[in-house]
Amino acid sequence: MWEIDILNEQSVLDVDDHWLLEIVRGTLAAQHVGQAQIDVAVVDDATIHAVNRDHLQHDYPTDVISFVYSAERLDQNASVPASGLRGENLVLEGEILVSAETALRLAQAHGWAPQHELALYVVHGLLHLCGYDDLTEAEQQIMRAQEQAVLKIWNLTPHYS
Repeated sequence: MWEIDILNEQSVLDVDDHWLLEIVRGTLAAQHVGQAQIDVAVVDDATIHAVNRDHLQHDYPTDVISFVYSAERLDQNASVPASGLRGENLVLEGEILVSAETALRLAQAHGWAPQHELALYVVHGLLHLCGYDDLTEAEQQIMRAQEQAVLKIWNLTPHYS
């Protein structure tokens, strides 16, 4: 069972909550997540900047921040499943903040819709919750391959800076 809350806490961009809910559900399904309680907050740059500064000691706005509150496998004896999907059989609890202002700005630069840029941020944040990282080039390649695979469900091809 998945419990998902979409919270629109900004007024810069008209956000389709149902679209974001679909993105979350599609990503959880693609990663074979067993159970999840996920909050997605769509915020402005000032809010995400404050969270980034206060919790991660980065003094600038960013596109997405993820907080994992709990991530355990349904089978406690299993490590990463043979499928390679890090989300498989996870019981996951977490929160994702995405910046609508950053999405609007970068979507214009990338030549695609702000809703699509926001979808990329949500997928990226969910992949972090599932255990993916992007600190090294190798990790970044794995993360981007997963993002592309998920977004392909909606015929979206992510644009990267």
